[in-house]
Parts: sequence; C-alpha cells; structure tokens
Amino acid sequence: MKRLVTMRRNALLALLSLAFFISACGSTTTPVVVPTGTLSQPTQLPPTPTLTPEPPRILNICVAEDPGSLFRYEGRDSLAKQSVFSALYEPNILFENLPTYSDSQAVKLAVDVKPGMNVLDGSGEVSVLKEGSLIHPVIEGHLGEPVAWSASALQQMMQVKVNYKINPGLLWSDGTPVTSADFLLSYEVVKALRNPQDIWLLDRTASIEALDDTTLTWTGIPGFVPVDLSKLVFLPLPSTQFSGMSPAEIGISAEAGETPIGWGAYRIVNRTPGLSIEMERNPYYNPKPAYDQVVVRVEPDLQQAIAKLESGECDVLDPSYHLEGQSRDVLTGLAQSGSLVAENYELVQQLVFGIQPASYDNGYSPWNATRQDFFGDLRTRQAIAACLTADPIASEVLGARLPEGFALPEFSAWGTLEQAQALLDEIGWLRDEAQPEAPRKANGVENVLDGTAFSVSLLSSTSAMDSEVSQAVVWRLADCGIEVTHQALSPAELYAPGPEGPLFGRNFDLALVSWQKTPANPCELYRSGSVPNNGNYWIGTNLAGLADPGFDAQCIAVGNAELIQSLGDEVDLIAEYLPAVALMPRISMWVASNRVDLAGSSAFADIGLWRPFVP
Repeated sequence: MKRLVTMRRNALLALLSLAFFISACGSTTTPVVVPTGTLSQPTQLPPTPTLTPEPPRILNICVAEDPGSLFRYEGRDSLAKQSVFSALYEPNILFENLPTYSDSQAVKLAVDVKPGMNVLDGSGEVSVLKEGSLIHPVIEGHLGEPVAWSASALQQMMQVKVNYKINPGLLWSDGTPVTSADFLLSYEVVKALRNPQDIWLLDRTASIEALDDTTLTWTGIPGFVPVDLSKLVFLPLPSTQFSGMSPAEIGISAEAGETPIGWGAYRIVNRTPGLSIEMERNPYYNPKPAYDQVVVRVEPDLQQAIAKLESGECDVLDPSYHLEGQSRDVLTGLAQSGSLVAENYELVQQLVFGIQPASYDNGYSPWNATRQDFFGDLRTRQAIAACLTADPIASEVLGARLPEGFALPEFSAWGTLEQAQALLDEIGWLRDEAQPEAPRKANGVENVLDGTAFSVSLLSSTSAMDSEVSQAVVWRLADCGIEVTHQALSPAELYAPGPEGPLFGRNFDLALVSWQKTPANPCELYRSGSVPNNGNYWIGTNLAGLADPGFDAQCIAVGNAELIQSLGDEVDLIAEYLPAVALMPRISMWVASNRVDLAGSSAFADIGLWRPFVP
C-alpha cells in the first residue's frame, strides 16, 4: 500500500513539473521530449582539428664546382663562390648613408708631406715622395699644375678623409653586432695577404681607424682624391670570432673557409664538401627573405644539371656553368623551360691596335721599318672602328648564339660603312678600281711608303668565341678594303712575357684582348707609363704603345675628384684616342626554372631570391 502511494506521488510530481514547463514557455510552444536514456550518456565533443604545417620553402641552386674555401680574402673568387656570397653578404646595407663631398662625412685637406711618404704623384703613380717628385700642389684650396716637390720650398698636397657610419642594429648571423673592429680586422688581413685584386686600393689607403664602435674613418694617401667613395673600405670580418688569430691562421680556419658567418639573408647550417652547402634564413636579417632554406648543390655535369632543373632537384643553374658557351639549341631549350638570363653587357673585349711596336722605340723610318706605320694616324683608327661597328659585331655574334627573340642591348656604332670608306680615301688609303677586291694601297699616307698594301695580321686566343669574333673582324675590314690574316695562339703563346711574347713584346698589328674589371679607370690601361718595354722589364698593360701627354693628363684628371670637373660629362678617353676599339661583352648566363619568380631581376646577385616574400 505504501509503495502504491509513493508511485502515485512521483507521477503527480512529474505532471506538475511538465505543467510548469508548458506554462512558462507558452501554450504555443511544442515541448521537446528528450529520452531519459540519452541524458544519462556523457556528451561526445568533436575532435580538435590539428593544423598541418606548411612545408619549408626551399631554393636549390646548382653550381658547376665546389666553391672551395669561402674565406673572402683567400685570393680566388670563382663564380660558384660568388653565388654563395650572394646569400651570405649584402654590401649595400652596411652603412647608414654613403658619404659624399657635399656633406661633412668626406673632406679634402691640405696637408704637409715629408720625404719617404707614399703619395699619388703628378703622374698618377703611387710612389715614395722624394726631392724632385712631380706633385699637384694645393694652392688656395685647389690643385695647381704639377710641380717638382722640394724639401726647401714645401708644397702641401691634398688628402681625403671619409667617415662611414655602420647601419644601426646591423648584426652578424650569430647575433653579434657588426662593429668598426670588424672592418679594422679585414684591413689588417688584406694588408698582410696583399692579394692582387686588393693592391690598387690598398696602396692608396693610408689608414683605416675607428672613431667609435659604429664609425670608421678612411684616410687616403696624399694626392689620391677619389671620385667614387662607395668602395674605399674592405668588407668586414667578424672580429669576435677571430680574436687573437693572425691573418694566416684566420685564412686556414674552418670558421672562415668552411662555414663563415655573414650579415646577409642566409647563414650556413651544414656543409658537405663536394656535394652541398645548406643554408637557412638569417633570423637577424630584415626584411624576411623569400625562402626558408637555400641549398647550394654541386653538380659538375651540365647535362645532369639540366635534367635536375627539369625534375625539380635544381631550381637555378648559376653562372658557373658558363651557359654563354653553349650552342643555340641548348640555350633555346633552356629558355623554353625556364627563365634564361644574360648579364654583364659591358664591352670588355677590345681590338687593340699595335700603334707603336717595340721596333719603333729607337726611332721609326718608313724606308727601313719592318712594319709600316699603319695605325699612327688617329683617323685611320677611327675609320677601322666605324668599319667594325657600323653593324656591331656583338649583335651579330650574340644574336647567332642566343635563342631567337632574345633581347639584346643596342651597341653603339662609330659611323656608317660609307663614312668609314670616305675617311680612308681622305687619308690616302685608296682602292684600285681595276682590282676592287684587292686591299687598299697607300697614296700620300703620312709615315707610310706609297704603294704599301693595307694588309695586316690579327692575333687572338683559340677559344670558340674569339674565333667567331676574329672572323667577323676579317670580313668587315675586307669590306672596307683592308686585308686581315687571322692567327689563333694558345694562351701561353699569346700572353708570353716580353720581349719574345707578341703582346707584351709589342710585336703585333691587331690583337683581341679581354681585360678583367679593376677599380681603376679603364684609361689607366693605356697610359704612357704602362707601355711594356725594356726599361720596366716588359711589364705593363699599354700593349698599343700609345704615348700621348694629353691622354695621360686627362686620364689622371678622370681619377681625381678635383680635376675631373674640368673635363665635362661623359668622358671616354679610350673612345677619344682609340688605342683600342671595344667589340664584345663577356656576358655570363644563368637559368631559373618556372618555379622561381625572378621579379624582373637581370643580375644573379640581385635576383630577388633572398628578398622579401609576400604570400
């Protein structure tokens, strides 16, 4: 009986609860009935999603050879090494602002000089000051005409001091600051090692000092008034890493040669000699570079490298493959499958005129000379320059090698073929109307016997490119009535020391020569003091034998920030005096797959591979 009452009471309570629920919600609401069994089960929450991390962005740069030692001042600078340096260093961000003479960061001072000091003399040569040395004296703040220096009548010389302010917050890739001490260390290393590529600047530097941790002062030797102030200090080495080590010890250390640190976009994390160099983003570099990792892979075989470019194992084939030497078919295939880039269009290969052979050094007479004075008249050299550039050889040779439609710059011409022919007629080099295919003959040409045929020889190396250029020279000069016989020599024969060697012995008519880029102005190659001869042991770059005081004086002025103003704009002394005529660039080529966005870059070092990435 008690159990029945309890059951009825529970039923009533349940009805009352339901009635209360209905009245509270309103009579129009349909009640929701939840099964009692469901309420007794624990609630099942959906699993929390896990984000899949994006794979790292990796750029694979393939190089044709192992870069070897990566010590910056080791003395060798291969193309593969330059590719690695592009990732490790960025010279353009070292300094807050580049100094100029118009601000207080670069100043010209009139200073007293003493015998025994290194100076840049009035002939443009680094020399030891002594009695009678030719100098440009400072007169009322400006440079006067060259005079002989004497200890009894002191003349001041001009000296330049330049302050460089290191970019605030610039860090090495190990997190330590880039300081003045790092630049002082590199200067000491350069002085100790004296590698050929550093000597020009080293000999013109009197000192580099630190004003504080972030300010350097470069001081030049008296007489050196540089035009370009951007590259007067040597790139730094991390002084904290090499504390207490001599330059020789630094050069052979693993830290300098195998895994150097830099301040650029990437840093080395692993190196397998002969196989690869693995790099990651430098966390202290700003802005964030495009790729998480850069891997430099060594693949000496070009065909294998091209196959890896197609498969994705290589994203870029760097300039060390010398693609510019490949056939047009190979280059066309690369251009169709990726971005083929050519750079360095500066005309560095020159046709040098044998203006004054060594046989003329003791005097010249057309009646007993072993070779007539074909090139002594500037007008003759101008006519030849026009013959060779009316239809530029560079356009012809590169156009035949590069893929169809490949964009080339416009190479300037000296004049038309008709103008060249007319100038030769004016000089006295005349065609025989009865034999129009025969070479021109002299008729009233100064310093040349009448009846002399304009027939000369051309020397070059045995490279395929030199052979093509030489053949183009032969054909073009034939059109102008000048007969040219080409002879290809091995480098050992062509560049043999004088007096036996044809170039340094100045025993040639015409020669194809490619010059390496130097910090000096190109005109310095052909100054009178650079003529190889018996007096200087046949050492010098003026193979043409040009000896012109006006050229020398203007060349000195071109390299002097005080004197260059007198020359006007766009001075090109080689074009004006023509010891040689520029014909060809030594272009370098590289290719990137379509997976790489070059962002319009036309130079490997500025490719944008280590520039900001915007997703």
